[in-house]
Amino acid sequence: MFFIPAQLKRLDHIQHAYKCQYCSQRNLSDKIIKAAVPKAPLNHGLGSASLIAHTLYQKYKLKVPDYRQESDWKKMGLEMYRVLLQADV
Repeated sequence: MFFIPAQLKRLDHIQHAYKCQYCSQRNLSDKIIKAAVPKAPLNHGLGSASLIAHTLYQKYKLKVPDYRQESDWKKMGLEMYRVLLQADV
């Protein structure tokens, strides 16, 4: 049996957009095509589903206080402020 410590990994999604050069040169309506990107669990939120789930698990199942969650996230290299953890879900 092995213990693997928790890790935080940053995953950036890049959305490419392409414009039809043929339509643009001939003054036709510009056709812009964008690549699909994964939808965020919360609008305008930076947290992934796993990050949100872990925070909720600590808060509601393990009853970890916000100040301890804040210090745990800081130890892992993530600046998570208590105000964000106190939001009702």
